[in-house]
Amino acid sequence: MAFLSRPARVAGIALAAAAVAAGVVFVWLYQDQSQQGQFASDPRPCALVSAGTAARLLPEPADGVEAMSYCSWAGPGLGKGAQPVLQVQVSRLRLDEARSSFQRTQEESAGKMGPMTTDLTDFGDEAFVRTRYPSGGRSTTEIFFRRSNVVVAVRYAPVDGDGEKAYAGAYDVATEAAAELRKAR
Repeated sequence: MAFLSRPARVAGIALAAAAVAAGVVFVWLYQDQSQQGQFASDPRPCALVSAGTAARLLPEPADGVEAMSYCSWAGPGLGKGAQPVLQVQVSRLRLDEARSSFQRTQEESAGKMGPMTTDLTDFGDEAFVRTRYPSGGRSTTEIFFRRSNVVVAVRYAPVDGDGEKAYAGAYDVATEAAAELRKAR
């Protein structure tokens, strides 16, 4: 049995320690990346909707105003000060957080008496639509969808309160936002 010299043993131990450390770092990075999801940066909410789509849904053209994770388009009101509502909210989270946030929003929506919810399959990994009819009779449609680690909420309420128009507008905006997110890979 041959014995290694002291310098050779120290070098062998150092090499083994380096290999273990590299393995630990690799596992840590792999686990961290697997939880990060597809999006490494925050998608800009106003960039998810074209000016043409916003102009079609509002009585007069309006620019989107971005504030943190929201983009809102405000159009002039008709009559009693009612304004159309068009808003997109984007939340980038860790993948597991995005899943649980989406699920929590869906469960809260399904548990309330007022909104009607329906699951959708058109926008990402999971999606649903919620329609609200507040006491004033004006319909608001909200579409929530998750694509990997990003959760998007689209809200649209036309001034005239037309429920079909609210659904169609929100659906168009969500479709466009989902297409833009697919491009952002």
